[in-house]
Amino acid sequence: MRQVALAAVLVLMAGGVQAATLNVVGGVLHGAFGVDVGGILYDVEFLDGTCEALFNLCEKPPTAFTFSSEAPAILASQALLDQVFLDGVSGNFDSFPDLTFGCSYTYSCFAATPFGVLNAIYPNFEHFGARNISLASGLLDVAYGGTSLSRFADSTTNAGLVYASWSVPVPEPSTALLVGLGLTGLAAQGRRCNRS
Repeated sequence: MRQVALAAVLVLMAGGVQAATLNVVGGVLHGAFGVDVGGILYDVEFLDGTCEALFNLCEKPPTAFTFSSEAPAILASQALLDQVFLDGVSGNFDSFPDLTFGCSYTYSCFAATPFGVLNAIYPNFEHFGARNISLASGLLDVAYGGTSLSRFADSTTNAGLVYASWSVPVPEPSTALLVGLGLTGLAAQGRRCNRS
């Protein structure tokens, strides 16, 4: 019975809420893993390039966007402000936006989360950008949206723009769950040996 209780506790621990894990390389924020957007965990990567190249906008309607409407795209951008663009142990990504990959402005950076085509004839895409601004008077975080950019807008030439590419991570067995199953197996094996 103790083994079953131990296994249950470990399973509950494995399913608990996780904080986003920042992907920081050489002090530069490249993205994050496990960002909670409306109760679903996503990975996000900051990319430079054109929307056309990064998201295959030649397709109409585009199928490469993780979010297909404005509401979840807004939640995703707010999640960037709340969980990713933060000052902490990994770096001062709120105070210094230029520490985010693809951003070289020291005072602001827009992370564009595309979700649809504005006009099929003139294929702009709507995005909702998260922005963090460092001002002499203090920090100001602003969620900014309702904007459209040309699909050929190149973030490599725009120091204040980076694209946020979102994906749902492939589920992997949690380490705690695997340890729990292993301990349960060992306990069952030990019980069999004791009965012999």
